[in-house]
Amino acid sequence: MPTALSLCVLVFAAFEPSAQPPMDRTRVEAEATSQAAEADRRFKAGEFAAALPLYRAERASRAALGDARYEAYALRAIGCCHYALGDDDAAVSAWHDARLRDARREDRGYEGYDWLLIGQSHLRRDRLGEALKALEAALPLLSGAVDRDHEADARLALAEVLLRSQRPSAAVPHLERAENLAHDLNDPFRRATAWLGLARAARALNEPGLAVERADDARAAFETLGPPALADSARAARTLGEALADLGHLPEAVAALSMAADAHRRLDDPAALADDLLVRSAARADDGDLAAAAEDARASASAFRAADDPDGRIDALVALADYRSQAGALAQSAETLAEAAAVARPVATPARLVRLLVLTAGVHRRAGLAKPAAAFLDEADRAAHRADNAALRRIVSEARATTPRHSP
Repeated sequence: MPTALSLCVLVFAAFEPSAQPPMDRTRVEAEATSQAAEADRRFKAGEFAAALPLYRAERASRAALGDARYEAYALRAIGCCHYALGDDDAAVSAWHDARLRDARREDRGYEGYDWLLIGQSHLRRDRLGEALKALEAALPLLSGAVDRDHEADARLALAEVLLRSQRPSAAVPHLERAENLAHDLNDPFRRATAWLGLARAARALNEPGLAVERADDARAAFETLGPPALADSARAARTLGEALADLGHLPEAVAALSMAADAHRRLDDPAALADDLLVRSAARADDGDLAAAAEDARASASAFRAADDPDGRIDALVALADYRSQAGALAQSAETLAEAAAVARPVATPARLVRLLVLTAGVHRRAGLAKPAAAFLDEADRAAHRADNAALRRIVSEARATTPRHSP
């Protein structure tokens, strides 16, 4: 792999009038072609770390030849290797270098594709503002390009940014355009992705009926694509379940959420499984099956623990305590909230910790456990004072007024 110094020597050697012999262009072109072929082979085999130095060597050869077009191809491939290896900063840097060269080409679609890759990288890191700028730069360049699949991808990515930014109305036209492009391309995966986005937008716009229709279309389409689309099928089933619950169709919602949970088990994705189970627990509770709801909440807490997500685990434990309380098992509910408080102490914000401790104290009091109830309130009071938050101190004072400070 050439160093930065050797790369500079290679690039500028052709411009030395007497210190270096003329470059053998035929030999360098042959080397670049060989390097590109081997790099492509390794990339397609998933050997990204091995492909990276080969693409760098090709890039140096193309630069020495003054071939900006193929240098941009090499830079784009370098960025894709970095992206596959999880180094988004290096990927974005390489794609910006490619973009500077592609901006001089007659077909501006290449520059648009560079912007698309940059936007997708920012989106992966949830840098929504930077992703928005990159994708908005990409679209005008891609809209007139030959490769319409790149425009479809840019619109899907931009719609995702807008959905995460709570702008569903703005996302809808991009999703509809992407759906039309996917139809013209006979591309079922992109079309199903657009349908799933439209379902999420419909839920956000309080149109649960449309959300159910689009989510079910997406789920069915993803299922036809087999194992490679299993994660997407699970996401569609999850959205379908949520939309059915919005409509009050609770048994159907539970069935759809069960499909999502089964898929995430097969994918060994404990974080997504935990979310599915927590949502399913709420649907079962709303349907009156508190025992099943509690079982789901308990399983969700375990999955969040496996995913190393303490915030999610707290949510699941609080839900479990609520279902136990509704079922009249106050002592079990109090014990569950004490567990949630133990998880929260090292990680929760002061506001969340204080509110959780006050809730825990209240359930202990209702369970006839006045002494531990008072201890939890004392802890909440100390946390509120450490936070120097008058509103939190007021919450504790109001709770203390109804909580005995002695054992029964």
